Amino acid sequence: MTPLRGRERELDLISAAMESARRGDGRLLAVTGGLGSGKTALLRRLPALAERRGLRTLTAGCAPQEQDFPFGVVGQLLDPLPGCGPLDLVPGPDRSAELLSSVADLSRDQPLLLLVDDLQWADPASLRWLGELAQRLAGLHAVVVVSLREGEPGADAPPVQTCVERAARLVHLAPLPVETVADLVADHLGHPGEPGQIAACHEASGGNPLFLSAALTALAAAGPAAGHALAAPEPRRVALHERLAVALRSQPAPVRRLARALAVLDQGPDRETDPDHEPGREADPAQEPGRPAEGQEPDLLAVPGHEHCREVDVELVSRLAELDTAGCEDAARSLRRLGLLTDGPAPCFAHPAVREAVEESMTPAEHEDIHLRAAQLLHNGGHPAERAAAQLLAVTSCHDAWTVEVLQAAATAARRRGALREASRYLRHALLGSSPSGADRAALLLDLAASERDIDPQAALRHLSQAFLLLPTTTARALAAARTPPFLLGSCPPPVIDIVAKVAADLGDPDTLTGAERQAALRLEARLRHVAVAGPGEMSQCAPRLRALGAAPPMGTAAERELVTVLLHGATVTQRMTGAEVAHQAERVLQHEPASPGHVHTALPHLCGVLAAAESLDAIGPWLTIAQERARRDGASVPRAVIAAELAHVLLARGRLQEARAHAEEAVAHGIMEWATLPAMTALVMVAVQSRDTGLARLLLGHRRETADHDYRPSPLQLLRGSVAVTGGDPATALEYVLDWGRSAERAEWRNPALVPWRSWAAGLHHRLGQTRKAHDLADEEYERAVAWGTPVVIGRARRVKGAITEGERGIELLRESAALLQGSVNAMEAARTELLLGRRLLAAGRGAEAEERLGRARDRALACGVPWIAEVASRELAGPAGSGQQPVAVSALTRAERRVAGLAAHGVPNKNIAERLEVSSRAVEKHLTSAYRKLKVAGRAELAAFSPLLPGPADA
Repeated sequence: MTPLRGRERELDLISAAMESARRGDGRLLAVTGGLGSGKTALLRRLPALAERRGLRTLTAGCAPQEQDFPFGVVGQLLDPLPGCGPLDLVPGPDRSAELLSSVADLSRDQPLLLLVDDLQWADPASLRWLGELAQRLAGLHAVVVVSLREGEPGADAPPVQTCVERAARLVHLAPLPVETVADLVADHLGHPGEPGQIAACHEASGGNPLFLSAALTALAAAGPAAGHALAAPEPRRVALHERLAVALRSQPAPVRRLARALAVLDQGPDRETDPDHEPGREADPAQEPGRPAEGQEPDLLAVPGHEHCREVDVELVSRLAELDTAGCEDAARSLRRLGLLTDGPAPCFAHPAVREAVEESMTPAEHEDIHLRAAQLLHNGGHPAERAAAQLLAVTSCHDAWTVEVLQAAATAARRRGALREASRYLRHALLGSSPSGADRAALLLDLAASERDIDPQAALRHLSQAFLLLPTTTARALAAARTPPFLLGSCPPPVIDIVAKVAADLGDPDTLTGAERQAALRLEARLRHVAVAGPGEMSQCAPRLRALGAAPPMGTAAERELVTVLLHGATVTQRMTGAEVAHQAERVLQHEPASPGHVHTALPHLCGVLAAAESLDAIGPWLTIAQERARRDGASVPRAVIAAELAHVLLARGRLQEARAHAEEAVAHGIMEWATLPAMTALVMVAVQSRDTGLARLLLGHRRETADHDYRPSPLQLLRGSVAVTGGDPATALEYVLDWGRSAERAEWRNPALVPWRSWAAGLHHRLGQTRKAHDLADEEYERAVAWGTPVVIGRARRVKGAITEGERGIELLRESAALLQGSVNAMEAARTELLLGRRLLAAGRGAEAEERLGRARDRALACGVPWIAEVASRELAGPAGSGQQPVAVSALTRAERRVAGLAAHGVPNKNIAERLEVSSRAVEKHLTSAYRKLKVAGRAELAAFSPLLPGPADA
């Protein structure tokens, strides 16, 4: 028989009483404890112990519904005895004495063990009989063991207490110690538990066997790695709640009111808003739900509910429960004795299931009433707005003015701490109490959109559109439009755009305005030019408008910088200015603009594309890195996605393809495809095209809507489809897609080859299909526009395309011209591509020495910027598929982090030192090394050393 863990002392005391009964020295023992302390389990173990000692066991269980039946408990006990059936227990003047005599006579023949469970529910006649029996036990061969649930209303009744006071020994069942919990974990799992599992079970249960049983069931279901999330499975949870609910229903009204008040108020700030959310942090969609972040160990002690148990305002609880101080103390004492509250000066539930059972026991009307009263008490008492708002979230309607004010104040506080989802929840609930139309509802919608724009742009767009249609005045609409992110405004329905255009017209020319009106007018102009509501012809006006602002346009305010950025973008796209002119003004904007995640809600993301096209990348990279670090700290998904796309664009312009692809994947992980702006989507498409990443291409094609914000703008998906067709060996289809994009681009006045070199791509495809004349025409047009733009990369790329389709010595000379232009350019990948093509042409022409030099440069540059396919082709030309040239190809497959870790390991640096040097966890080092071993196809450090010349060493990492 399995031992009763943790109750050996109690069993020894009762066993000793049995031995005394055998000697004719009977006694009464009372086993006491709260709900779930194990009283019934203890009593159920006693008959087996009694049988070993030759005692006969008689049992009875008390129930509330049987309290009106006289001698009901005695009847259960003595029913097995001759002459003591139920009909014999009709009350009479001498019947009790006769029954006592029957017990005395029977015990002389065989010692007796009498067990009575839940004495607090025994009928009065049985209680009197047990009290009389207790007085006669000293000379009998009988032992009586009764159990009493502390905290029940009947437990303190005088008849019950009279009986208990006659007990020779009170056996109180205390919470199980951690050592016993360890034994029970081992019994349940079939093997010893991990320290974290044991600690979690003990913390979850508080040593209470009832709660421990639920924790053990959850532990076994969750598996050996669990222990940090001990939520009971549904059937066990329902049964636990029902048992707790039954216990609560038997309590008097003051005790139930206190339990409900505690259930409402004994909640930490995070539980009041989102039980799975860390305050001030938004969830990371790239992280698998339920798993710890990389480099962090799971928190095995984080038991749901206990981390929220904090000291409550006892006075506030008393007022909500409608109890005075003495009444609150009495009610708390009852709940504590019952085992539903922890020990301590302030009341706190012993287990989350208690709170859940209390909440489930309330009717909808009671639930609504107590949460509304709690919110009002918190609001009137000067508590933080979020505490009162959390109560209002549980109320179905908030029609009073004060409730809307509380929810708005809570949303403001939540935004300040970076909890945007909570802020959005408060404001959505506030809408329930606002009028269906009018300025107050419009203000709520605008605030809600401001909270949602960083986490749910589509919802923000819907609420913005609703707000614009409700605003009554031109000034209000102007201010609302001025604070609306351009990328959201660009997706608004046409009626909303028309309203914004009319507001801008009503405000007038910004140059004729001053103060706030001028700033609003500038922002409106920037947004409308961003949206280009007048169609393609609007783009051509950007360069003249920018020049009209003077050689040094004013940039003292954010509105001025935003307008300049939009004008620079239009001038770049239409190629109405040179690269040098654009770079100068764009750098001035960057010098005046602080690096902040908030720039994603302005037109400033265009600055990234402008500087990339102008090949002025020294400042924008560090600027974006600072903004990215702050965005990660804030945790909002939209800024993180946009900045990741911007970094991908900049790194692609530098030719650092592998890093650009990593940032593109980060942008996708943060949901950018659901709402991406045209520039952001174009950047991601260019990364997929340049990296020949079919997986990323399919992902982009499968999750992005077909058209851009306006039909006349070119869809980058056409370029992506063309790339996929090329990879699939269908150049004719690929050419159609590229030409279709080009026609759309021309209609939209997207003429700059620095943005998308579609003519170069089309020229190459024409050449592959034998359409030489068309190929040369497009290549010449590309070169002419590249020269007009004036930057080395775009000219060098155009020269390479012309050289690629030109035969003989003239083609080689054009490629040498391209190589010279790209030699010191910002784009190492374009330089590597030219070197590769030139090396292969020289090799075919029999110029081996120069060809080997060019191919070596191509390989080295491709490895440095993470373009494995160029390195692979160059290595194959140099050394063949099986030669030493395969080592650089394998190294090129490593990520930047893997290269740094593998390089240090290849040079003999221990893992611990690598972790300290790179400021990462040892686990992260092991993860990167394992991945590097797999990619390099080596078994460990010994074989990794062969790659040390190709990997960064201690001086480089």
